[in-house]
Amino acid sequence: MEMFAERMLFSPVGDRIFFLNSSDIFSGRLGKMIKKAVPISWGRGMDFKESGEIIKLAFPILVSQLAVSAVGFVDTVMSGHFSANALAGVAVGASISIPILFALTGLLMAVTPMTAQLFGAGRRREIGNLVRHGIVLSLVVAGMIFLGLRNAKPLISIMGLEPEVAEISRRYLVGLSWGIPAFSCYHVFRSFTEGLGRTRPQMLIALVALVFNAGTNYVLINGRLGFPRLGGAGCGWASGLTFWVMLLCMGAYTLFSRECRKMALLEPGMRLEGRRFMEILKLGIPISGAMFMECSVFACITLFIGVLGAITVAGHQIALNYAGMVFTIPLSIGMALTVRVGHAIGAGDPAGARRISHTGSLLAVLVALVTVTFTLLCSGFVVSIYTKDPEVSRIAVGLLSFGAMYQLSDAFMVTAQGALRGYKDANMTCLLSFVAYWVITIPLGYLLSLTDYIVPAMGAKGFWISLIVGLTIAGTFLSLRLNLVSKRLIRGRSRAMGTPFISICRRVFPGIF
Repeated sequence: MEMFAERMLFSPVGDRIFFLNSSDIFSGRLGKMIKKAVPISWGRGMDFKESGEIIKLAFPILVSQLAVSAVGFVDTVMSGHFSANALAGVAVGASISIPILFALTGLLMAVTPMTAQLFGAGRRREIGNLVRHGIVLSLVVAGMIFLGLRNAKPLISIMGLEPEVAEISRRYLVGLSWGIPAFSCYHVFRSFTEGLGRTRPQMLIALVALVFNAGTNYVLINGRLGFPRLGGAGCGWASGLTFWVMLLCMGAYTLFSRECRKMALLEPGMRLEGRRFMEILKLGIPISGAMFMECSVFACITLFIGVLGAITVAGHQIALNYAGMVFTIPLSIGMALTVRVGHAIGAGDPAGARRISHTGSLLAVLVALVTVTFTLLCSGFVVSIYTKDPEVSRIAVGLLSFGAMYQLSDAFMVTAQGALRGYKDANMTCLLSFVAYWVITIPLGYLLSLTDYIVPAMGAKGFWISLIVGLTIAGTFLSLRLNLVSKRLIRGRSRAMGTPFISICRRVFPGIF
């Protein structure tokens, strides 16, 4: 092992190298197991030049993600100030629409790695054809969602809501539905520009959307400037209008940007090809499925925890909200990895793609160690921002200690997901998301939280423990998958490689490993 480390010390990776020795972090049997399970070789080092490129892409994505989260916060606050029923109606409407919008976003995210690989290969004119097919596909799917949201009354009626709350939810979804075509087209253009490595426009547009949405909410909820007083339903209409503003801004950028104009987006004589649609669907459906499962599982956990009482739910919601904000950091790094890995693969540099994956994963883990430390040391301060209730604070602080470990598991999983998308490898991510969330997390969480079968019922902590277990297993398997895919491309052969564990998994899951 010492000879291996010495040899790696003199292997040049980038301009400057920072080496992490695993013995400094892990020790004993646990360290050996982790080094075997996680393909990122701690001895191979971090390329600081590449880290800078990843951060340059990831920071605008992070800001745009936070701005989108802030839109939901603004909707909650402004509808809550109007009335309790308005807040409840908006919450129900959002719980129906958000998983659907996540799934639509995931489907259209396929355009990012496809654009990135074409751009890296210098096949620029094919990018315009890809985007045009993406627009057509997005409008077809948007049409189905448009009809579904406008006819959601039967779904709302089975929830047993108060009539006023149910009507607010229905009107919220009707208003939101008018913006779905714009939402879908915006995400095609966003994925296109992201694939080119241009992430700053989406950051600026998200900030504009946040301001516009807040102002429109105020006008439509309260009936200002001659508009009708829509109450909670005004949030849905404001969101629909905001989607159109986002599309107009992104459309203007793609039309006037010199780099985007080179991609022949408006080339006449476009022919629709079923092959191109299938390429988008083949990659987009697994991404969409993974995002939908991830989004829906947290709603399911909240429903289960609801039987434990309002105070427990409030504490859980605080911990979940904080964890969601912290999650945007590794998520942004993972999305940046999709672009950087895609460029390298398109340019015919699989060794560079592997180096980028290693560097991005190490970067995410280092950031996670910082956020874990902050969460453990400052959990009381964090919770005090949300509430002054002592019982709610006690529960939330206890859950944040589990949330800290959840961050580390998430960092491994989401960066591996992002890198694999850059390789256009998404099927395994979808499968492991299903296993992590619905085969492991939900059943294990239910047993730990609400029954005495394994241990005395742990309450909300049981679900957080199950999340850590599920995400750790999924992150480990995704990292193994990333290691396998990157090695295969470098070596140019598909024979078995890696540990005996991989060989066993390949026999059990043929075609996956």
